[in-house]
Parts: sequence; C-alpha cells; structure tokens
Amino acid sequence: MTSSRALQAPLALLCVLLLTACAADRFQVESSFGEAVQGTLAQQIIHPQGVPVTGPQGLDGASAKAVMDRYVATSVSPPPPTSSFSVGLGSAGSSPMTVPAALGTTP
Repeated sequence: MTSSRALQAPLALLCVLLLTACAADRFQVESSFGEAVQGTLAQQIIHPQGVPVTGPQGLDGASAKAVMDRYVATSVSPPPPTSSFSVGLGSAGSSPMTVPAALGTTP
C-alpha cells in the first residue's frame, strides 16, 4: 500500500503538468496590438518636431515696460487698509441691503 501511495503524488503531478500543456494560450496578442491607439495619439500632435522659430519672439522694450508698470500698479500694490469694525456695515446713511440704481430700482 505504501508503494501505491508513494506513486500517486508524482503521478498526479505528472497528469496536471500534461494537462496544462493542452491549455490554449489566451494571452497571445497580435503583432499590431496598440497601433490604433498610438496612431490616434500621433494625430493629435500639431507639430511633432516642434514649432519652427522664424525670428525673435516677445515684446519690444517700451511695450514690455508699459505692461510691467500696469501689472505693478494694479496687482502688486496692496489694497487700502480697512477697519475690521466697518466690514459689512456700509457707508453712513445707507443700509447694506439697498439695491444699487444701476440695476434699475431705487431704494
């Protein structure tokens, strides 16, 4: 009985290995797999070699200075200080709930 038990395990392993050789290879892909995706991505690029530079790019000195002066005047300077007690109170003589005249109604 011992000899038949000793042969059962290797024989079962051999059968399993032989059966796996009959299984179909489901993960085999075609040689052109992914070419459609790569082609679509390539078609979305306007200049594959890059944009050709035809001459100097940018602004002349006077225009660049005007742009920077306008930027500094409007964006960099801090807003005027406000008191924390006057936030949301409105000005004297008007309530914060009034509708401006520009909207077509008067208070």
